[in-house]
Order: sequence, then structure tokens, then C-alpha cells
Amino acid sequence: IKVSNSALVSAFMKELEAESPVSQCDFDRLKLSTAPFMERNLEFMIGCMDGLSSEQNKFQYYYRNLGRQQSQQQAWLQKRRQENMSRKAAGEEPLPEEDPSNPIFKPLPEPSRLEGYLVTNQISSYCNHINGVAGQSFNRLYLMKALQED
Repeated sequence: IKVSNSALVSAFMKELEAESPVSQCDFDRLKLSTAPFMERNLEFMIGCMDGLSSEQNKFQYYYRNLGRQQSQQQAWLQKRRQENMSRKAAGEEPLPEEDPSNPIFKPLPEPSRLEGYLVTNQISSYCNHINGVAGQSFNRLYLMKALQED
């Protein structure tokens, strides 16, 4: 009778070999459940996604206001030009085209992009952690499948 192990089983057995005798904590490597870790990281990632969504809403609001301000500026300038043409026709001096005291000519403050970058980096970190744990879990599952087939 010849007994042989697959390459996966041999590699796993080699990994389990230690200088000291096998203890209970060595069997923790075979634990297939990663639910608490995955659940916690997914909850954190969902929170980060909510934060990223709010940051994107801030930028959408800013760009919507910027477009509204630019259209108001154009309408005001067009109205001022028509007024100046009528003043020239009447022989009066034209008014200046830009009025710094007018609130539509004040620049809108752009929201900071730092918070969005930080949230994106956190999401990336959580994804990397989940990817690493999922890869190890798949390796264990394939190994256990190979052990059950033998």
C-alpha cells in the first residue's frame, strides 16, 4: 500500500510543523469562520461610504451654486451693457461693467478636498484588509475541500 498526499496537503502539513509539539492554538489556523472580522470591516466601510457620499454632495452643491452664480453674472452683465447702450444713446456716461460691491461677483469658497481623500484612503485600507482575509479564507476552504476528497 502506498499512501501519498496532494501538494496542497503536503504544503499545509509542512506549515503546521513546528519546533514544539502541536498545541491547541495551532489548530486555530484551520478555523474557517472570519465572520466577525469581515462584518466589522464591512460596517466600517459602509460608514466611510456614507462619509464619501456626503463629501460628494458638498461638491455637487458647490458646483451647482457656482453655475448659478455664473449665470447671474452673465445676466447682470448683459443687462448692464444694454443699460450702457441706452445711456450712450441718451448722451450720458456709461456705468462700469463690473461692480465689486455686487454680491454675485464675490467668489464662492471651494470646499476642501482633504476630507474626501482621507475617506477614500480609509476605504482603500478596509478593502485591502478584507481582500487579505478573504484570500486566506479561500485558501483554507480549498485545502479543506482537498482534505475531504482524499
